Amino acid sequence: MNNAKFPEAASAAVAVTTSLDASVLLGEWSNTNQSATGIARLMLTQAENGFVVRVLGAGNPQPFDWGEAPADLFADLPELSQATSFTSFHDQEFMSVWLLAYVNKGVLVVVSLTRFQDDSGRSNYWDKELFFRSRGPDAVQ
Repeated sequence: MNNAKFPEAASAAVAVTTSLDASVLLGEWSNTNQSATGIARLMLTQAENGFVVRVLGAGNPQPFDWGEAPADLFADLPELSQATSFTSFHDQEFMSVWLLAYVNKGVLVVVSLTRFQDDSGRSNYWDKELFFRSRGPDAVQ
């Protein structure tokens, strides 16, 4: 959308995003697949400047820390104030990844869209992984 033509829409979008309750998303989420080759864990936190996603990619012997990235929050409907989903962008130099995630019945469903930037010849691809809350409110023990 060209925000120059619709400045009110851009301001409204920012206001709604920043006022959403992110409590359903907050905490540490672990992949349900112990043998995952994509994302091992996600840490979702509320910072002063907004919602932040830290990704730990699957790695051996240690997970690969992608670092933190800001995220945009979304509710299920425009009139609701509970965030149930987010998007974030992670640039790892050799690859860039868009994450699109939502909570469904207490499970975090994460779709990743990966684009390789290293001339390796690998195809860009998408993946879907499921996560359970391992730390934070309502964590599975």
